[in-house]
Amino acid sequence: MIALVVFAGVGAGLTVWLRGKGGVPQAEPTRRGAEQLAQLRWRDFARLVLQAMHGRGYRPVIGPDDPPDGIPSDGSDILLERGGERALLSCQYGTGATVAPQVVAAAATKASLHGASRVIVVTPGRFEGGVSDVVAQHQVELIDGETLWPEVRPYVAHPEDPVSNTPPPAAIAPKSLAFAWLGAALAGGLAFVVVDGLMPATTDSGATVAAPAAASAPVAQTPKPAAAPQDERPAIPGVPTDTRELDQRRKEAANAVATLFGVSRALWSSQSTLMVYLSSENADPINDICPLLEQYPELAASRIQLQPPDGSDKPVRFTHCRAY
Repeated sequence: MIALVVFAGVGAGLTVWLRGKGGVPQAEPTRRGAEQLAQLRWRDFARLVLQAMHGRGYRPVIGPDDPPDGIPSDGSDILLERGGERALLSCQYGTGATVAPQVVAAAATKASLHGASRVIVVTPGRFEGGVSDVVAQHQVELIDGETLWPEVRPYVAHPEDPVSNTPPPAAIAPKSLAFAWLGAALAGGLAFVVVDGLMPATTDSGATVAAPAAASAPVAQTPKPAAAPQDERPAIPGVPTDTRELDQRRKEAANAVATLFGVSRALWSSQSTLMVYLSSENADPINDICPLLEQYPELAASRIQLQPPDGSDKPVRFTHCRAY
């Protein structure tokens, strides 16, 4: 017990000392700029992105029913034009931290319907690793928060303002942390040797008395490990049967729904019910949710619970994309 206390105390003390001494600084201007973009409202974010596109020579295609600034009020995509070439600008500004490949593929499909030969997908967050396959199939340009910041920085009023007055703690190099806990292990081992040497030796009589007791004690049977729960969901052609892979697909679908305009967040309350928290009373993202769910055959018939924002007097709505 004393050795464990020494090990934990020395290891924790060295870790705190290394963190206070400093490690790898992470408060970089580019990261701070990306965090500033994530704190903007959707319309302000879209306005900054459109200004950056103006710097590239793009101009919005404004129809008779569109706003004068070219930014749609419903959060839909923006059609741009430069030298006779049209591009579709998709600003993915949800609370999800990542943009799924399904969202990028949906934007590419919309671009072909609008006669656009190019797609520009912009987000203040980041893209998942699988989007590279979509980019290879379509002419898509991906711009995340850190890549976008140098382009929109000239249009921000105070680009150098930090996001927080409290600097983040410095990261500790893994090699230094490993040496710290190795030293803690050596200190704990030394403490064990010292304490064990100071303890009185066990008498022969005590050993003699303990031996019959140990011999008469029944041998404890090792309990058999419980069988792993089996997935009782019915098998569907073309759908993986591994439970972890199915859960990962459900997580990807929820993250994709969370990036839609008008959606605050999305999560699975059960295996068959997706709760979608709306950010506005007038939001109705069901037409954008269904294409994302229908890419997964096992999720296409899931029940969708549309939860109005806090304080709203509108009731909760339940719907399906496909029938069971």
